Amino acid sequence: MSPRQWARDLAMGARFAVTGGREGWVRMTLTAVGVGLGVALLLLCTALPNVFAARTRVEDARYANVYSQKVPSRADNTFLIAQADTTWHDDDILGRFVEPEGKRAPLPPGVDAFPGKGEMVVSPALKNLLASDDATLLRERLPYRITGTIGESGLIGSHELAYYAGASGLKLTGFSPVHRLTEYGKPDATPEKTDPVLLLMVLVVFVVLLTPVAVFIAAAVRFGGERRDRRLAALRLVGSDSHMTRRIAAGEALAGALLGLVIGTGFFLLGRQTLGSTEVLGVSV
Repeated sequence: MSPRQWARDLAMGARFAVTGGREGWVRMTLTAVGVGLGVALLLLCTALPNVFAARTRVEDARYANVYSQKVPSRADNTFLIAQADTTWHDDDILGRFVEPEGKRAPLPPGVDAFPGKGEMVVSPALKNLLASDDATLLRERLPYRITGTIGESGLIGSHELAYYAGASGLKLTGFSPVHRLTEYGKPDATPEKTDPVLLLMVLVVFVVLLTPVAVFIAAAVRFGGERRDRRLAALRLVGSDSHMTRRIAAGEALAGALLGLVIGTGFFLLGRQTLGSTEVLGVSV
């Protein structure tokens, strides 16, 4: 059997799906929606490991190694940093005081320029929070002028509350909370290995979620099945063999499946956009 004959039979089946009347359109639409949900769910399953890996990379990149045994001498590439974390209601706010000691002092990830004394750069979420009417006490706690925002490369999520405030005159003492560093980043950071048990649990969850989708697709394919069976029987009467009939039936189902791929990609892109601006159980990405 030549590929041209296969393509012709599949194309004939696709035309039957499109021109099969209202029942044909309903069956193809339901099939496409079911396939689309399955495709979106599988794409989401594939994207999740990279999402959490990206969070880990950001955390490692902005890590300040304040527990290092070696304290570098003051130089053109050193800076002083002090922890200034706080909380607002049930939300943690990451805060750091930074003071560059030279022109080559590295900037925190996502920050374009060091803030001066009395200034700070904040995450977009913290900026919106400080601008709200019910954050009066928080504004009194952070009485610094906002001069910029932290970029995505310095945030683990779109809803993270974080700021870097400029300082002047920070001093190192024996048990001082102030530390001198030459760079950001966790030393010897290695990608975390996925727990096999956790991976198995995630796979089980997605299999359970895909089960109703499979049932929905099976029901959609059978919608209007009597009319389709009569059409295929008529093809057998006019001379088509069993193989050709199966290919035509496959082409009819393929039309809905291809439309489902497009719909599923659209669902995934819409979900991806929504996921980037929402927070689930206190976690945003």
